[in-house]
Amino acid sequence: MIPECFRKAVTFSYDDGNEQDIRLVELCNQYQVKCTFNLNSGLNASTEWSYKGMPVRRLYLPECTELYKGHEIAVHGAFHRNMTELSRQELYEEIFSDRDKLTEIFGSVPVGMAYPYGCYSPVVTEMLRKAGICYARTVHSSHDFRRQQNLLCFSPTCHHDDENLFSLAETFLHSDSDEIQIFYIWGHSYEFDGNHNWDRIERLLDKIAGKPDIFYGTNAEILC
Repeated sequence: MIPECFRKAVTFSYDDGNEQDIRLVELCNQYQVKCTFNLNSGLNASTEWSYKGMPVRRLYLPECTELYKGHEIAVHGAFHRNMTELSRQELYEEIFSDRDKLTEIFGSVPVGMAYPYGCYSPVVTEMLRKAGICYARTVHSSHDFRRQQNLLCFSPTCHHDDENLFSLAETFLHSDSDEIQIFYIWGHSYEFDGNHNWDRIERLLDKIAGKPDIFYGTNAEILC
């Protein structure tokens, strides 16, 4: 939970565990912000796909314990399958095997998740509760900072490519609400390469980092 002395919090959430996470982690550490990385433990490092003509490669997770140190590791489905299309047994394996393998690799039990493709259902959220998951992120932008009641269908403030990103940042920074305000940004780090806009996340970090009245935490530190 957010420490009582703070009324504002910033957190980041990035999916899939690809090679561009290395640069993103370096930026997060440089600006002293926290990120949650949602990983697929069943897909090995040889898994490759294309984004805007650019090859995207996964990291070999057993070699990434130091890379992600200080950040949060969360579930993203062992094989990144659409969970609404799975049988109960398949769904169980997709969630529990990812949780258990990530626990084995990183040494702590994940309590969060990002839905692959943003897809979920009551059956999926029921399974998450059984797995001890306390929050799960969708891909639907709220463009809002207010706390949300149902953390198993949590809507982020926005994607990092949202046209309103910087206006939202300004609104957040100048807010003086008595209620907790959470600025939650998500995306995929390979998008920065594909869209040639690493400067976008650097500009955002330069704007919002290092403020004494803001708590910078992982998703779990802020939501659970």
